[in-house]
Amino acid sequence: MGDQKITKCDAEPASSPLLLPDGYSYFQDGIKWVSDLMEIEDSDADWLVDAEFICKRISDVMSKKDWIYKSVLEHLLTTATFYRGSKIDVPLDFEQYLRFQMPFHVTPIFNASQPGYINLYATSTHPMITKGYVNPELVQVLLRGNLRDAINQLKSVYCDSKVHYKLSYRTHEIGDQGFVHEILACEQRDGGMPSIISFVFLPALQFKFSEFPLPSFVPSGPAWAHCNNVYYWLALLQVYPQYDNRSFCPYVPRMQFVQDDRMVKYRNVLRLLVKIGLGNNIPDISDIFVIKGLHFFRLRYSMSCDCNLSLPTLFMELLNIHTNIIYTDATHKLMVFGNCQQHSMQEALKLDTIARNVSMFYYMNYIPWDRLKQMFGLI
Repeated sequence: MGDQKITKCDAEPASSPLLLPDGYSYFQDGIKWVSDLMEIEDSDADWLVDAEFICKRISDVMSKKDWIYKSVLEHLLTTATFYRGSKIDVPLDFEQYLRFQMPFHVTPIFNASQPGYINLYATSTHPMITKGYVNPELVQVLLRGNLRDAINQLKSVYCDSKVHYKLSYRTHEIGDQGFVHEILACEQRDGGMPSIISFVFLPALQFKFSEFPLPSFVPSGPAWAHCNNVYYWLALLQVYPQYDNRSFCPYVPRMQFVQDDRMVKYRNVLRLLVKIGLGNNIPDISDIFVIKGLHFFRLRYSMSCDCNLSLPTLFMELLNIHTNIIYTDATHKLMVFGNCQQHSMQEALKLDTIARNVSMFYYMNYIPWDRLKQMFGLI
């Protein structure tokens, strides 16, 4: 595993016999079948209507606390995920970051000596501003406090669909960006499997390229030749920055020009990765927020556009990237903390074995049905 390199899976799988024996499936057909198993039922197809209603209720309450939250929560719906049992769905324009524009003028200040960090200058008076600059830590802390109060105030939401959702809120620590926010809406019902709508996100300020183009010295990732119609970039919050308490990190999200059928493909890949994590009891790859982050990480550093990548190839790329990340992280934990982190290495090696098996069948382009089901924890 140590010498495994994560490279672009652009090689085509081997050609397969036209007719497969009983008990076998073409690889692409097999994983499409698994993905379809996680497709939501027709009766849940309008879950986004409920999610939008919940977003509006939260936004209304938050806006009464501070008018700025009308802007901050404008795109909350894009961070939603729907669950009912093993079924999972996300909006086609799904996001990991809750992007927003401040309702007052903010000017990015760039510095060639520290190209990966920017400051956001603002002349307005607001609790999120310290000495003329937007303070990322205060953005996070104030958002957390106000969201907690708003959810406690609402307690539940009764949607027009007659579905009653109980609301809860929590945060998760996440390195130098402080914490991830999670709003959970769980259907209240007497029996059966409840539907759950989860909003998990990191806040990030949005800027239009037409107003504030990024200087050439700012690292923005590789450009995609025929997909370069980006119109915004994000300032990611750096709550524990290396330099000062005003720092943000510029980031160009490539999702803004990924549309239509490609978004369906991405959604299916997210489902496959979550399923392989759940089916093999690997917590880190069972978390939809982690998988979204993996997806955006890949898009950020991919050197070429993936418009024409097939579902199997995209699935293999993301699985291999995640396998490498988990192994590297487990190795670091083992070196720093010793044998008490042995379980992390065991999970990493377990995922590595799965990834190698999946890769073998990917290149063979066929797979026994029993192995497919076993691989995804279906038997």
